[in-house]
Amino acid sequence: MYELSRIRLYSIGPAGARYADTVLDLRGVGEPVPHPAPAQAEFFADEPTGPPRRPAPAGVLFLENGGGKSVLLKLIFSVMLPGHRNTLGGASSGVLRKFLLADDCGHVALEWQHTQTGECVVVGKVSEWRGRQVSNDPRKFAEAWYSFRPGPGLSLDNLPVAESTAVRPPVEGASGAQGRRRTMKGFRDALTEAGKAYPHLEVYFEEIHDRWNEHLTELGLDPELFRYQREMNADEGEAAGLFAVKKDSDFTDLLLRAVTDTRDTDGLADLVHGFGNKLGRRAELMAERDFTAGSVDLLGKIVEAAETRSRLRDVHAGAERRTRTLARRLSARAAEERARAADLAERVTDAAHAVTAAESARGRSAAVSAELAYRHASLALAVAEKAATAQRRELLEARTLHAAWQAAEIVLRHRAAADRSARVAAAILEAERDAAPALAARASAAAALVRALHTAAEEGERTANEEEERSAALQAAGEAAHRDATAAATAAQRARSEAEHLRARLAEVQQETAEAVRAGWLDDSAPDADPARAALAASDAEAAAVAAWDTAREAARATADTAREAAAAESRAELTAARAADAADAAEAAHRAERLAAASLAAAPRLAALLGLPSAPGRAPVPGPRSGGDTPAAGAAPAEAPAGGLTAEDLDRTADELHTLLTDAVASAERQLFDLRTAAADDARILGALGDGGLLPPGPDVLATVEYLGEHGIPALPGWRYLAQSVDPADHAAVLAARPELVDGVVITDPDTHARAREVLAGAALLPRSTVAVGTAAALLAPVPPAGDDAAAVFLVPPNPAMHDEHAADEERRALRDRATARDTEIRELAARLAGDRELAARLASWRIGDGPVSR
Repeated sequence: MYELSRIRLYSIGPAGARYADTVLDLRGVGEPVPHPAPAQAEFFADEPTGPPRRPAPAGVLFLENGGGKSVLLKLIFSVMLPGHRNTLGGASSGVLRKFLLADDCGHVALEWQHTQTGECVVVGKVSEWRGRQVSNDPRKFAEAWYSFRPGPGLSLDNLPVAESTAVRPPVEGASGAQGRRRTMKGFRDALTEAGKAYPHLEVYFEEIHDRWNEHLTELGLDPELFRYQREMNADEGEAAGLFAVKKDSDFTDLLLRAVTDTRDTDGLADLVHGFGNKLGRRAELMAERDFTAGSVDLLGKIVEAAETRSRLRDVHAGAERRTRTLARRLSARAAEERARAADLAERVTDAAHAVTAAESARGRSAAVSAELAYRHASLALAVAEKAATAQRRELLEARTLHAAWQAAEIVLRHRAAADRSARVAAAILEAERDAAPALAARASAAAALVRALHTAAEEGERTANEEEERSAALQAAGEAAHRDATAAATAAQRARSEAEHLRARLAEVQQETAEAVRAGWLDDSAPDADPARAALAASDAEAAAVAAWDTAREAARATADTAREAAAAESRAELTAARAADAADAAEAAHRAERLAAASLAAAPRLAALLGLPSAPGRAPVPGPRSGGDTPAAGAAPAEAPAGGLTAEDLDRTADELHTLLTDAVASAERQLFDLRTAAADDARILGALGDGGLLPPGPDVLATVEYLGEHGIPALPGWRYLAQSVDPADHAAVLAARPELVDGVVITDPDTHARAREVLAGAALLPRSTVAVGTAAALLAPVPPAGDDAAAVFLVPPNPAMHDEHAADEERRALRDRATARDTEIRELAARLAGDRELAARLASWRIGDGPVSR
């Protein structure tokens, strides 16, 4: 039995009765513990001064109204009676959710001390709002319960409710939790880590109400007692109110609630119903008792007759034994042979056990090797990470030092400039102090100079005004004289120009007259010859000559233009003729190239094979031209068809049909090649499983089951292998017909492990895709049941003998190798033909797209 020793409340309660971090300590004031259990104290804890004492048997909590008395009881009951319906008062199902704020992670921890041994156990509850947001949805209110045995490493004082816990001794009224509050997940992780580090803590965590009630019962804390406490404190009254019943039915209801589970009343109903049935059948049962007593007397006589019959049967059995002695002697040899066969079967079983043990050892060795490799890689990774961290740190320091050295030069230059500036400023100040008298004298002289300059400037302005007035009068007179001089010069220049013009014109007239006289247009001998009239006549003649010359010049220009146009037209005609000749040569060369390409394509024997043409020279022409307009030119001799091939004209006519045939052939060859390679892969897998010896492998589901059983130390073999190794070949057909599911399944060679194999496979969840039967060797070798009428409805397809016969497996292996060799040859030939067809189809498609018909 346990008594409440301490209570710790952390970050929980309503706003008016808040428990930040409160510990109610009831220890060490009760009677001494009669049989204290040995306990390991903390390393720095004080030595105990005496035997441990029980907690206070009773206590009184004085608080004002609304101070948190009912809240304390509700929080205690929420740990010992999980569920909102078990809340004190029971009026509101969400009252516990009102004790938790959005950012809270509330804790209620109770420390219980055993009354006999003094051992302690801590049970508690942690709750928080999911998403850190208060909601009316009860599904967002997360709560969980936990328990542990306090000891070194964890106790009620240093619960990991915050990120750090004070190591100093607890001080009354001060919280030991420091730092940021942990979330529910962080608290659970910290509690789990403490449980792993200190196994004696026996940490347990639960989130389901029923399982928590069961765990409390296992610890010795009966939740039903707290249910009565809750009912007694429902209205905060006395405990006598629970037993204040007014009638018998109320007491009966109270008794039934105390001794029965309200969630399961079927047992009580069955018990009451059974008693009622027995009371109702009392008369019938008494009559049955009388009948049984009378039947006993009659059965005594029957027993005596049975004993007599037994003696007679013994005599008859002795006779049968003497008669069958000869048969037993004859079957002795058969028994010896069967013993030998059993001995051989046992040896095979032992060998199978040895194989299974070796496979298990190999699996363990592989696991150990993998773990060692993983540890080695982890250590290498840790060393590399440390080295990388050190290198990054060195790089950062080097970069910092480099930046410092780069900044040092700038700082030095700045300091030097600052020093120079300070020295210059000091020199300037000193020079200004030295030059202060000179500057004062210079300022005085400058002032006097300015005054003198002002005076001189005024005098100069006055003189300038006078001179400007005189200059204006002189300038007016000069302008009038300049105008008169300009007019006189202009008149003189005009007179000189007219005189020069008249003299030039006279000279020209004289020259023209002389030329006319020399040309015979004027007669200078005649006394009355008029030079002016002769000049006019000469002028008219000259105009007529000029007009004739212009007409001749225009005619010559027109003739030259016509000649130039004719020459240009002739040049263009010659250029067009040359281009036409070049185009004709290019077309002839292209036609020859097209014909050569068509002949090269037509020479491929694969095209003739696709069209089904004979290889002899005297074949019929290929019908069906490719286009209506591509007919041979008149007078052109038909091309001779090469032996076993097509002509260019045949290829031109049947190009579309050949392209379709090649496309179909490529697609068919690809499908055939895929089928051949798939079959070759299957045969290779089977041949790889067969190897150089052995049987065909069983199904993958059977192999997986055998391997899983071997990992758990259960010896097992595939049914086919056990049939081949442990059963006489003469009995193979009978065993296969009687137990086909075990032959194609798994045989457990050790009958004692059958039950454990069932449990292991039930929890393995292998999920095979076929039905896998598992049984013992005795079940496989059981006597064959006699064939009845129902047996004819089910029959077995004859299996491959290579599954259980070594000779048949050798034949199957040989056949597989021969078939694989032939298939490889066929795959190579088909792949070569497919590559050729693809190349030929590409060439034909390119010729059909890029070239035209070869006929002209």
